[in-house]
Amino acid sequence: MNNLIFLNGNIPIHVYNKLFRGEKNFIIAADGGANHLKENGIKADFIAGDLDSIKKDVLKYYKSLNTVIKKIPEQETTDFEKVLNYCLKNKSNNLKIFGAVSERTDHTLNNFSVLKRYFRKLNITLYSDEFEIYFVKGISEFAYKKGNTVSLLPFPKAYSVKTKGLKYSLSNENLELGKREGSLNISVSDKVSVGLEKGFLLLFKKHFINKPKN
Repeated sequence: MNNLIFLNGNIPIHVYNKLFRGEKNFIIAADGGANHLKENGIKADFIAGDLDSIKKDVLKYYKSLNTVIKKIPEQETTDFEKVLNYCLKNKSNNLKIFGAVSERTDHTLNNFSVLKRYFRKLNITLYSDEFEIYFVKGISEFAYKKGNTVSLLPFPKAYSVKTKGLKYSLSNENLELGKREGSLNISVSDKVSVGLEKGFLLLFKKHFINKPKN
């Protein structure tokens, strides 16, 4: 069972279609994320949030499908955090997030901040049009294509960072926002390894799923 969460940002539907359409999924919409699901013919199993962004006709539509809808009116957390708390309480893990990245830079950065609070409690991967994005836990090793971008973003600090398979290698080096970042590195191997001893390191790696041309 794949646990997929749709937020109210840009939905990389080509990634969903390639990796998850037709699979056994439990699909959660964070408030306005339900609008994108309906537009793309995807059934939501659960909708949560303060419900200020979901369209009235979309809400009516999912009610007619007996989708579970939970209004959480408190304003201390975002809709993203509300559904993550739901997943924690229901022991749902290995979460794939769509719509966390958008033209609203403030929303995107806030979603990264929320991710920072939860990545040790839940396995969470964000998907954008081009990248898989997640915080590194200890060591992250993955197969990759040579000559492609891997970006490392301390959030705000990452200590004793080590890499293998990247053009600009790091060996027990510290990264810090405003001082030294690790963006736009290039893979030189078909296997890449990134690790750190402590701190927070956000990793961006390509998923190599091309967006269809219009």
